[in-house]
Amino acid sequence: MDETQFGQLIEPAPVKFTYSTPGWYVLGALLLLLLIVVLWLLIRHYIRNSYRREAIKSLQQIETMYAASNNYTDLVYETNMLAKRVAMSRYGRHPVAGLRGEEWINYMNSKWRKKSFNANDASLLANNLYTFSPLPSEQASLFVSKTKDWIRKHRK
Repeated sequence: MDETQFGQLIEPAPVKFTYSTPGWYVLGALLLLLLIVVLWLLIRHYIRNSYRREAIKSLQQIETMYAASNNYTDLVYETNMLAKRVAMSRYGRHPVAGLRGEEWINYMNSKWRKKSFNANDASLLANNLYTFSPLPSEQASLFVSKTKDWIRKHRK
């Protein structure tokens, strides 16, 4: 079969492409709405986590102040008090205020995935803070580091 049997082939006119069709307006509106929602969620997340940034800043000041004077017992005490204030502001006073020692450590571990606080930390808070023996700097800095991680990553 050749072309002469069918006659001349007629090609259609090219389809005009333009952005002024209603579908593009709908897509543009949906993308704009999506952008607004994402921005709103990011801003809300930033505002809701302002207490974490403030607590980290306070912890760094506490760490600088007490580590410079080699007062590691007070460093651990103030770090623990800061963690309690953060927990009370986030979870409420009633479930947090009465917790001490191992109960407090278990509560902190229940509020994040890492669960890095252990029996040594519970012993540190329950016993070592109230003795006159000096606290090793490694133990204090480890507790401060764990607390800093907890402040950054605890669940809501």
